[in-house]
Amino acid sequence: MSAWAGSNSAGSGPAKQSATDVESYFKINDVKNVVSMAVNAVAADKPDDFKGGLCTAIQNSGDLSSSGKKNKPSKADAESAKAYLTKHNAEGILADALQRLATAMPPNPLVALQQFIKDATPKPAAPPAAKKAPEPKPAAAAPAPAPTPAAEPAKPAPAPAPAAEAAKPAAAPVKKDEGPPAGVDAKKWKAAVKEGGKKGVELAGCADMGGLEFFTTSIDAADGDLVLLKASMDAANKEIDPMDEEAKGGSGMVGKMLLSSGDKQLALCCYVPEANKSKLNASDWMKAVLKEVGGDFLEGDGLNAKGVSIGDGENKFPLKDKDTCQAASVNFLKGLGLFPQADEEEDDWVPPDDIEW
Repeated sequence: MSAWAGSNSAGSGPAKQSATDVESYFKINDVKNVVSMAVNAVAADKPDDFKGGLCTAIQNSGDLSSSGKKNKPSKADAESAKAYLTKHNAEGILADALQRLATAMPPNPLVALQQFIKDATPKPAAPPAAKKAPEPKPAAAAPAPAPTPAAEPAKPAPAPAPAAEAAKPAAAPVKKDEGPPAGVDAKKWKAAVKEGGKKGVELAGCADMGGLEFFTTSIDAADGDLVLLKASMDAANKEIDPMDEEAKGGSGMVGKMLLSSGDKQLALCCYVPEANKSKLNASDWMKAVLKEVGGDFLEGDGLNAKGVSIGDGENKFPLKDKDTCQAASVNFLKGLGLFPQADEEEDDWVPPDDIEW
């Protein structure tokens, strides 16, 4: 039996959507099954961060569904799971998150559901009712006084608005692209941002599957322009907006070196997440790569750095420098133990061709 009874079904959706629409939306996207598996997983693992653990389980729902049949939990395990879910008000959090999902019906339901769970603000679970003390036996009744005229009953207060329509805190806003700076071609800017957003999704997926933290890859749309390349980097690192029709960004936890070659120069931009600054310094990374092509270090600190390698049209070409820099970046990461070794034959996963780790 599931550790979560799933009492908050699709039919409890808000009045703005018909029950049939909500039921169909939940069924098509297998929401109930995914939530049930995720709740069972966190009830078994009991992470300290219930919301974070539940979001991770939803994100990995494909792995949960393919993990095979599990042993039936013992009575003690079931009681422990129930106590854990009650302690973290799992039912209230899921009711709030699923209600938001039924209201919005976003195109990426599982991504949106994770955000709604993080933002859920359920009412605290009601404490168990205390046992009622036995009432004392009434004493002999005294003669009743003459009845007085009853006051006119007060009109009942209007019923509160349904929870789905009540004001509730919105999800944390995702920073939108503010557009190109003055003097930058808007069409090129849009293309660079779009490619950076897609690259971010790819890098996040590679990191999840391969367990790696640093990558080197190229951005064609920037065309050797540092301003456009930085826009691509920002788009790759941007938090995914669950309401977007197409996922973009989401690789802020991944360190990356982006390269873009144009007719006149090779532009380089690198980023190291705050959580990994003890493993790698962005400026050191950039300087080591530029050294191989005689490039110019422009600016940087421990987390971000920029550089260029300018071609001369005779012996130095940006496209060739890009290949050299990719190899130099890989070798630098290898030297720090941040690159997978070739003898790991048991891992048959192969990254996309345009990602060079």
